[in-house]
Amino acid sequence: MGIGKSKITPSINIDDMLKKAESNHELEAEKQDADKRLTEIREAKEALLKIHQDLLDAIKAEGEAAMILKTAIDSSDNIVNGICNAIIKAERNTRFKATIKSEHFAQLQELLNQAVKAWKTILENHRSEQMKMFSEHESNMRKILRRNEGVWFSDFWMKVLVIFLFVYTVVLGLVVYCST
Repeated sequence: MGIGKSKITPSINIDDMLKKAESNHELEAEKQDADKRLTEIREAKEALLKIHQDLLDAIKAEGEAAMILKTAIDSSDNIVNGICNAIIKAERNTRFKATIKSEHFAQLQELLNQAVKAWKTILENHRSEQMKMFSEHESNMRKILRRNEGVWFSDFWMKVLVIFLFVYTVVLGLVVYCST
């Protein structure tokens, strides 16, 4: 339906104006929804990066603990030999003879074995905690991916998409410019 004002100004099409206003309103609503989802994605990304950093720190700490434990296990025999050598030197250089019975060595070896077992238990507990954290992280990732619908682009494909859209826009602009 058109309303004519005068012969000089063209008629105004009210139906087209209402459709444009309606589509502009729908477009604005979709933009707000997209902005909201983008904010949620950014928050989830920040949370995942923090979890990732915590896991890397835990893995590093586990590696350090394992190295220390292995070093302690390797050096336990050296400690016993050093103690024996020190005792032998002390016996030679003193007037009082000190004797160490094999029972004492057995007790010392038993204490060292208990310490090694305790460290192994601690390390196993730590590894189980890490596996638990990994499974929680995986379930969180699944929840995030289930909630969000849409297309996910990696950095490489996002760059390709942006370059393609830029080239397409420039070519389209040149075609319109040349045709007019």
